[in-house]
Amino acid sequence: MRNPASTASPASTASPVSPASTTVSPASATVSPASTDGVVGPDSPAPTRRELISWLLRVTRPVLPPLAASTLCRIADLLAGVGLFALGAYAAVATASALASGTPAPSLRQVVVTMVGLSLAKALLRYGEQFLGHFVAFKALELLRAEIFQALIPRAPKVMATSRSGDLLARATKDVDRIEVFFAHTFAPMVSAVVVPSVVLVAVGLGTSWTVAGAALPFLLLALLVAPLAGWGAALGSSRATAAARAELTSHVTDTIQGMSEVVGYGRTAERLAATAQLDDAVAAAFRPASLAASLRRGAIALLVLAGPVAMLAAGAPAVTAGTVSLAPLAAAVAAVVRLTECVRGVEEFASYLNNSFASAERVYAVVHGPVEVVDGRTELPARAAPSVQDRDGGLAEGGRLAEGGRQAGPELSWEEVTYSYPGTSAQALRGVSLRAQGGRWTSLVGVSGSGKTTLAQLALRFDDPSSGTVRVGGYDLRGLTADSLRREVHLVSQRAHLFRASIAQNLRLAAPQATDEELEAACRTAGIHDDVMAMEQGYQTTVGERGASLSGGQRQRLALARGLLAEPSVLVLDEFTSHLDPALEARVREGVQQWARQRAVTVLEITHRLRWIERADHVVVLDAGAVVQEGEPAGLLAVDGPLRRLAAREGLEAEALV
Repeated sequence: MRNPASTASPASTASPVSPASTTVSPASATVSPASTDGVVGPDSPAPTRRELISWLLRVTRPVLPPLAASTLCRIADLLAGVGLFALGAYAAVATASALASGTPAPSLRQVVVTMVGLSLAKALLRYGEQFLGHFVAFKALELLRAEIFQALIPRAPKVMATSRSGDLLARATKDVDRIEVFFAHTFAPMVSAVVVPSVVLVAVGLGTSWTVAGAALPFLLLALLVAPLAGWGAALGSSRATAAARAELTSHVTDTIQGMSEVVGYGRTAERLAATAQLDDAVAAAFRPASLAASLRRGAIALLVLAGPVAMLAAGAPAVTAGTVSLAPLAAAVAAVVRLTECVRGVEEFASYLNNSFASAERVYAVVHGPVEVVDGRTELPARAAPSVQDRDGGLAEGGRLAEGGRQAGPELSWEEVTYSYPGTSAQALRGVSLRAQGGRWTSLVGVSGSGKTTLAQLALRFDDPSSGTVRVGGYDLRGLTADSLRREVHLVSQRAHLFRASIAQNLRLAAPQATDEELEAACRTAGIHDDVMAMEQGYQTTVGERGASLSGGQRQRLALARGLLAEPSVLVLDEFTSHLDPALEARVREGVQQWARQRAVTVLEITHRLRWIERADHVVVLDAGAVVQEGEPAGLLAVDGPLRRLAAREGLEAEALV
């Protein structure tokens, strides 16, 4: 079974909360709106409004036709509402005038039938607008979230080293949700705010007089164009600060929940709650200017909307007295303009929330357009032919060495003059390293903590590129390979692998979605976890809890190992894969994995600092301070006074006992 997804990522595990990190000073509760928390480069400029709108429309191009249909439905709906008000006012005044003068009144039947027809049409149009508008909005959110994950995939897991998971979570969920306003409550109200008043004023001018229509025009222009822009700059700055403050609060709460054991264990609950309250206050303070601007805007618009009909009555009264304009058409015109309140309210609402939408869109834009330091190549790494059943059942080589058995071995890993420094540091984690992990054989990287073992392995998975030098797999420079083909053949089993809140079977099938129950069981038997699973009440359907909380450390480690084996990789990278196991269980698991690897001639790269089982490796590389200080077969290295022998002595092991 093969799958391009990597088995586990060391970056996927959240760091626990240390006691020192449980207090937040009041100053830290104030969040700079420009803060990107490592998601974008420090010199990345904020997008202009035009760039932001252009990007949103480009990403959501597939839903623009239904957006246009939703806008047409809204325009027709609003015009039907105006027609209802105008017709009702016209009929009421015309009937009263007829009764007063003794002339025939309008047909009540015709008025009722027309109003019922307009009401039914308005209901259907309203449904169409809401259905299409929200279809557009939620489909747009889906497209935007897909855009975020497509942007993060080439940058994972490195992006987690400079970003907070809570902040990324806020951008992918809450910030994307707030962009919904742009699609569901902005475009259609904005277009209808131009079209509907224009149609109504033209109808008023034709039905009464252009003086009456002109009297309402300035108030409508102020209500629709000027008032919504009042305080726009301050409100936008407030919205940006609010979005950043909310993200900081989300990150703080996420860290607190993930580190709850440490927070409670060290008795820092009060400090964390106080810090949460400070961040809540920061959100409220950031939002206050936007809230004040919205309140003033609402009051101004309400005043202007009421002033328009009053001005129309004042302009039309002389014409009615002079007999040039009838009272019923004037009443209908005033009622039509009053009904424009719904149109104006739509503009006021999107003006109030659009700043929040744009502030959130800027944060999502920053993720999508962040720097991609590991650029995907174009060459496909050839897949190794899967071993036949006869090969899999073949015998073991003498001395526990990997047996080629006449079949194609896994590809060779090689590092050629590789130097690497972590971002933001001048120290070299690797210094001119050159070594080979032969195909189909077991190579162990050993050394003290910080010697460069994990860095070498991460470069082999192309989590980053070396500062200089070349990393190859099967003779191919990793920089020229597609990420999918590389991760299809090269898998990592981390000592801190992430388990999802799902069943054991679902966690295993992350590596091989089409795996049968029998294949799951075989992988778990090899990893020494099958008996533990069967002892659980629901077996492979047992839910492991968030991050595998219901399992012990050793069970989580073995489950991650089984997942890596299930993927059938050509190259398997094992990072301290037995660190949580007792010696007896470790021996049994190692024997199973080495037998599995020999039968498939898989290239194995093990990272370890425990030398108890070092003699079972085919090749040992000793690293110190980012450089190779010794390498060769374990027996030969242990026979001489050198780095490996000294490491064994430090561990309290006799070199002779290991050979």
